[in-house]
Amino acid sequence: MLSRPGCHLCEQVVAEVEPLCRAAGATLRVLDVDSRADWRAAYGLRIPVLLGAGRELAAWPVDLDRVARWLDGTG
Repeated sequence: MLSRPGCHLCEQVVAEVEPLCRAAGATLRVLDVDSRADWRAAYGLRIPVLLGAGRELAAWPVDLDRVARWLDGTG
């Protein structure tokens, strides 16, 4: 997940997505969007953004059902 320190929406998404990841045996990694110029240019203020398998999976507001389907391989 691309985030930024102090982002309250990002903190909310972590709290919602981490249990889904644990249930699927996956690990949620939270990365600073500002740590790479390409991420900052592409996602800037659109955080939080969930990335999976090299593509954007979800952005705010996060569709938790879609994330769950992606994690279990049905979406």
